[in-house]
Amino acid sequence: MLFELNSECVFPNPLLSEEDGLLAIGGDLSPERLLEAYRNGIFPWYAEGQPLMWWSLNPRMILFPDHFKCSKTLWRCIKAGKYEVRIDTAFKEVMLQCATVKRAGQDGTWITDEMLEAYTTLHEMGYAHSFESYYDGELVGGLYGVSLGAAFFGESMFATMTDASKVCLAALVDFADANNFLYIDAQQETQHLASLGAQPISKEDFLSILFLSNQRETLKGKWNKAMTEEISRVTLLIGGNQGDRVGLLQQACNMIAEQIGAIVQLSSIYETEAWGFDAEQNFLNQAVVVETRLSAHEVLDKALLIESQLGRVRTGNGYASRTMDIDILFVDKNCIDTPDLIVPHPRIQERNFVLVPLCEIMPNYVHPKMNKTIANLLKTSSDKGKVVRYKV
Repeated sequence: MLFELNSECVFPNPLLSEEDGLLAIGGDLSPERLLEAYRNGIFPWYAEGQPLMWWSLNPRMILFPDHFKCSKTLWRCIKAGKYEVRIDTAFKEVMLQCATVKRAGQDGTWITDEMLEAYTTLHEMGYAHSFESYYDGELVGGLYGVSLGAAFFGESMFATMTDASKVCLAALVDFADANNFLYIDAQQETQHLASLGAQPISKEDFLSILFLSNQRETLKGKWNKAMTEEISRVTLLIGGNQGDRVGLLQQACNMIAEQIGAIVQLSSIYETEAWGFDAEQNFLNQAVVVETRLSAHEVLDKALLIESQLGRVRTGNGYASRTMDIDILFVDKNCIDTPDLIVPHPRIQERNFVLVPLCEIMPNYVHPKMNKTIANLLKTSSDKGKVVRYKV
């Protein structure tokens, strides 16, 4: 069934496409319409002089990152470093090359001036990306596509030297795997794509994994920045003694995972008396280790925001009850000393309510300044405060 689009950025059910995959004609290539198309597993494909056509193919060619087939020849090429691979440094140039470099058995191009402008806009918005290969500083291969959720929708690739585009695909696969992408959409079934590990799946199966992908956050922005930003391992101590203490710890963990980074280690919950003042309710504390691309000061900003969102009101008195307290204990092995942040936290070795949960998850971690393990710091601690594992 063929539909004609109007000014609204709405698409018909992709399951209603014609047998050849054609679903609709008309509309425009505005960023809003393009993004809505990809969210529904639909893509534009037409030639100069034809009406704008929208497709939803059955079957759909998909490359799962762990199914990528790297031949011995390609592997040797990658290991030898024949090509320099870059990301998002020449998006428009890659599109232009994809439009002009001739392919066997293919005449003309669907990459019109309108398509070039539309996808360049998506690139500037952080949704479209390119992988490029260079030989002696010259662009000799590349691919581009759109990323939404946990998927990369490949559009086209080119090469003017042997394996130059395959090296880019291998880099895309590595990037997708490192960032937990579910799949790379290769759209149409070809022997070339099959030789690289792509496989045809039914439209129904494709729409099912598309739905899962759409639930994930899109990695927007220039991916070359994402590749060069190192992932830091940040150790936090969270705790509080007001309200639903356990519930607030669980909320804090959820918010840390959403706003700071993936939690890779989490201690049990420990109970201790208020340190330095009398309180109506004991504190509960947990040690949390997070992997993040944020800087230490960005983590601090997020931690203060989470505290506020969980109802903490700072009074200037550190010895007071609070709904939530988030302290940065370590940032990898770094030492930071600024007016608003000191890392490692300067009083770790003095407080058993910090050392006990740390010792549970990282007893052999060596304090960057004191050159002692957490286990040794706990053993020699002068703090006599009682720290007890809390039964939830």
